[in-house]
Amino acid sequence: MTAHQLQRPAIRVQGLEKSYKNLHVLRGVDFAVAPGSIFALLGSNGAGKTTVVKILSTLLKADAGTAGVHGFDVTTQPADVRESISLTGQFAAVDEILTGRENLVLV
Repeated sequence: MTAHQLQRPAIRVQGLEKSYKNLHVLRGVDFAVAPGSIFALLGSNGAGKTTVVKILSTLLKADAGTAGVHGFDVTTQPADVRESISLTGQFAAVDEILTGRENLVLV
């Protein structure tokens, strides 16, 4: 790893905003996560945690602000972001008919 890669955040969020009709879920969220660190996104139900994760994983578009994962912009480089991350849901569910590989591809 180069010195530049060590200084660049693994995740960068600046001014993130998202609304669902008249409900403002995210209002100017800012944070950065250093490579190799452990980061917890905490909040009460409805605080916007899942919305942030969906934006970072390119499943949802933000209304405003910027976000990057491993140096890739989630809006302009979604394929690169998806190639560089892994994401699992809250519940473990597998299709017993599929192979392990097929279950991973499905997810």
